[in-house]
Amino acid sequence: MATSMSGCGEATCTREGTTCRAEVRTVNNRFFKLTTRSREGLAMFEPRIEAVLRQTIRRGSVHVSIDLAGRNAPGRRQIDADQLDHYFNDLVAFSQARGLEIPSSAAGLLSLPGVVVEQRTDATALEHHWPLIEATLVDSVANLQAMRAAEGAAMAASICGWCGEIRERVAAIRERLPEMLDAHRQKLRDRLTRALEGQLETISSPDLAREMAIVADRTDIAEELVRLTSHLDQVERLLAEESPGRSLDFLAQELAREVNTIASKSSDVVVSQTAVDLKSTIEQIRELVQNIE
Repeated sequence: MATSMSGCGEATCTREGTTCRAEVRTVNNRFFKLTTRSREGLAMFEPRIEAVLRQTIRRGSVHVSIDLAGRNAPGRRQIDADQLDHYFNDLVAFSQARGLEIPSSAAGLLSLPGVVVEQRTDATALEHHWPLIEATLVDSVANLQAMRAAEGAAMAASICGWCGEIRERVAAIRERLPEMLDAHRQKLRDRLTRALEGQLETISSPDLAREMAIVADRTDIAEELVRLTSHLDQVERLLAEESPGRSLDFLAQELAREVNTIASKSSDVVVSQTAVDLKSTIEQIRELVQNIE
């Protein structure tokens, strides 16, 4: 089933005193584009993270956030006591020199550069945590896919409904084709009659038939109606397949092209108005398929 390219999934897993939290967000993009946000040491896992994501996500902008916490988490943050001591002594000296109240807490100094530092962790220690990261990432992607599938089903239902509306309008145009031809025939006869009024020439049936054949050929939209129906069949079939977004985008453009041709060929007011309605419906389809993976 078609899925949306937009969604969010998160998960948390804990093993051996370490907790991993992963969040995966996706938005529209013609290609697969990955952005990760994690502690500096976890950058070594980016190729593996991308491999896990590509098993499920085929295109879109993917934003991944991963964090490890707990007593055994790598890269734990700690206070540099010496740096904090220097900051505090400077603050005390500054306050005494100006007759200010000496601060009783160092809490306000914790945000200064170099006070809170992250422990360096070697690659071997980080490697030990990859199974936990992978499991958490898999769970978050599963939650993401559940959201994307639900939204994709809703979009597919809307597109199928619009396809049904287009079929009804195409059927109405087909029913009007004989009436359109009769109207063209009468209009041509009236025009020729006015042009030859007061002259000796007359209109013969073969002449009129020949001119009508030319007009019918120029205004024939039967082929476009057949292609429209074929494109609708393909759209409905693709909606039941996996990752049909690119093909649906192409078919939406083809639907619009066929309707434009119908509008340019036909001089019938009813058909022209129907073509306008068709363009509006197809534009709604084009907007939705931009969000389908």
